[in-house]
Amino acid sequence: MSEKKKIKFTVIDALVILIIVAVIGFVGYKMLGGNSLTSNVKLGADTAVYTVEYFFEEVPDFAAYAVKKGDTVTDDVRDHSIGKVVDVEVGDSVSYNADSNGIMQKSSKEGYKSVRLTTEVEAEEYEHGITISQANYVIGHSMTLYAGDAKMYGRVASIEKK
Repeated sequence: MSEKKKIKFTVIDALVILIIVAVIGFVGYKMLGGNSLTSNVKLGADTAVYTVEYFFEEVPDFAAYAVKKGDTVTDDVRDHSIGKVVDVEVGDSVSYNADSNGIMQKSSKEGYKSVRLTTEVEAEEYEHGITISQANYVIGHSMTLYAGDAKMYGRVASIEKK
């Protein structure tokens, strides 16, 4: 007589199969470009080219001089492109310290520079600023970004439609 093996199927087996299917689906979704936050905005009816200026008060000298025209600018948190550098101005760093009377005084810091970075980017306008890859940017927005080989922390200083 031949014996038939019984196959036991438990809840744990079902969970393992469900997790495997979910991982395969997630990997496929990412590989096929399903994440809209990392894709660039396509220039269409609702988008235009904007000039965005960033200001960084204190950047180490070596980082300030590492940025060049044409470099890609990337938002550190959202990890998507936010334009190309069209102009870089390097100046004295901007620091504020209290004097002996407690009054804040503007000064500069040795080994540091300020950077005014101008970029061009395709974006959509919204009531307070612009939207790039479903992320909103407004004047005064504080952020960390990569420009070329440099990483800098500063603010959006201006946004103008080109």
